[in-house]
Amino acid sequence: MPFPFRRTGLPGIGLPGIGQAGAALFGAGLVAALALAAPQGAHAAAAGLHAEEIVRFPSQDGDLTGAAPTALTGRFLRPTGAGPYPTVVLLHGCAGLYNKNGRVSARHLDWALTLRDQGYAVLMVDSFGPRGIDQVCTHSERAVRATVERKRDAWAALAYLKNRKDVDEERIAVMGWSQGAGTVLAAYGPGGKGAGYRAAIALYPGCRTSLKDANWQPEGPLLMLLGGKDEWTPPEPCLELAKRDPVKERTEVVVYPDAHHGFDLPSSPLHKRTNLPNAPAGEATVGTNETARQDAIARVSAFLQEQLRG
Repeated sequence: MPFPFRRTGLPGIGLPGIGQAGAALFGAGLVAALALAAPQGAHAAAAGLHAEEIVRFPSQDGDLTGAAPTALTGRFLRPTGAGPYPTVVLLHGCAGLYNKNGRVSARHLDWALTLRDQGYAVLMVDSFGPRGIDQVCTHSERAVRATVERKRDAWAALAYLKNRKDVDEERIAVMGWSQGAGTVLAAYGPGGKGAGYRAAIALYPGCRTSLKDANWQPEGPLLMLLGGKDEWTPPEPCLELAKRDPVKERTEVVVYPDAHHGFDLPSSPLHKRTNLPNAPAGEATVGTNETARQDAIARVSAFLQEQLRG
């Protein structure tokens, strides 16, 4: 039975969709321009209180490459005030961190700015660009997998942040969407290196792999937000997973009955995606459900407030 749809009463913090010309970081006090294009070379940073820094750190995939680990890139945003900051790692979905124009996609930018304005530092991790991949949504055999390469990227992001003086190493959470949400479950499960994450958030993950593992459980508090009409990553496996002991003691699950995949996308009309070999029917409806989007913002805000500031 679906979990109840219930508002928290907290105000949503929404930002408009981001156009091709880019966007700016807005906030109280000094405003610094956010470099939206994919990194091309040397480290770059925007000056000011709301600084964005292009960062590089090694994945923990050396055991897979048989050589040097993949040199990952990320975008680190700092909030106002003095650190060390509670921090959230953001893990993109199968379409990657950047859109076709080489700009940070609207969903990731929307969430990054929302969280930054709430006082969190944010690290957006790019798992595809450093490996020469644009997207894996249309690939039946994915060269970069949630349970293999990407979970090692999530562990590497945690290790990198723990060495930054402006990050509170005891207050780091991880958040992902779709394939990135599957990465959250893989990295935050037992027997790995994700125990240093204090909390995790997964939006419309595919839960089948975790469900097949009788020993899977989250390392700590987990919030899952699911679309009741999601044809790409249907909610049923996640609901089944959440019934287990001790998963149910650590996990909050919310199903939005009328929401499709990508319900938290800003200003994205419902549309049909085809050529999706990993979707049960090979296609799926994707797009915004504004009621679910605002509720998701409120729930994520409340969850992080409790887990990282409580």
